[in-house]
Amino acid sequence: MNIHAKLFAVMFFLFVLSSTSLAQSPQQPSPPGGMESVANEVGMLRQSVQSLDATLSDIAGKLLPLISKSKDASAESASRISGHFALLAQAEQRAEMLRKQLLDLIEKETQYQIRITQLDEDMRPDNIERQLNSYGTTRTAEMRETRRRVLETERRGYQNLLTLVSGNRIHLEEDLKQADALVARLRQRLNPLIEREIEKIPQP
Repeated sequence: MNIHAKLFAVMFFLFVLSSTSLAQSPQQPSPPGGMESVANEVGMLRQSVQSLDATLSDIAGKLLPLISKSKDASAESASRISGHFALLAQAEQRAEMLRKQLLDLIEKETQYQIRITQLDEDMRPDNIERQLNSYGTTRTAEMRETRRRVLETERRGYQNLLTLVSGNRIHLEEDLKQADALVARLRQRLNPLIEREIEKIPQP
């Protein structure tokens, strides 16, 4: 097998390996409501991103010694392109993970905003009065105040959750922007290398 055939065999193997890794990545279940669960989920998401960052750094660190030790020009070219493919696959995986996390946060943010709007509507005096009419009690004023406090407490809880999720969404949007920029740069660098190797393939 000549060097070009070996090169494309390595490239094909890396693509299959990357696709298998993405297909086998576990789905994250939706956590129950509450500020603590949202904070825990955000922490786990950040750990996942940090793990991928570490993998990217590890591949980049191993790539340079691999190239420097190669004495054959064709082998060096194959190693370099293979390393770029590995970096690109990891960068794309990280960007996709960030994108899914961002969509999850946007969905939660929307749900919290809808609930806060509903609570604001429920706290209107006429709506509280309408809710208490079915009880038929003489302690209407006391029950009205109790109902109002319950709704206000629930609203504060959702407002705190909304603030937490919105803050993390802003940071995640910036992380995704940088991740997409990295993928674009890697593709821009890799495409010319592939084209040059294709030109070296003998015509049949």
